[in-house]
Amino acid sequence: MRVGATKGFKQPRAAVLACYRDPARYEAVLQGLGAHVARTAGPPRMAWACAMIWRGERRVFEIETVETTLDQTIKIVMTSALALAEITLDFRDLPDGGCRITGCAELTARTIAAKLALRLVRGKAENRLERFITAMGRP
Repeated sequence: MRVGATKGFKQPRAAVLACYRDPARYEAVLQGLGAHVARTAGPPRMAWACAMIWRGERRVFEIETVETTLDQTIKIVMTSALALAEITLDFRDLPDGGCRITGCAELTARTIAAKLALRLVRGKAENRLERFITAMGRP
């Protein structure tokens, strides 16, 4: 399933990109979502081992980020036993000096239960992607 979200920021692209290049920023945002986070690799290719309680069970997942096009595109890959999420974030300058991020997430279920759940949560997935983009890019 593919979902997308777009968010504009008043800050210039360099300032917004700096937030997305900061491993501590990812950790703070993920912890704010209730995840336990341990960094396993630092910049430029960053990675974390994570866990959180979801539906009464401990869920383990890994996150890896890489800037695939310098100053323009970041790819975030989240892997778990239930699903795979590949998020591509494109950063563009706005005429007023701000920055727009266009995010596209490709979600792939790995179990039958996850496939059924993905069909039911399309709107929530788009909302969460937008909230993640907003939380990461805020000054």
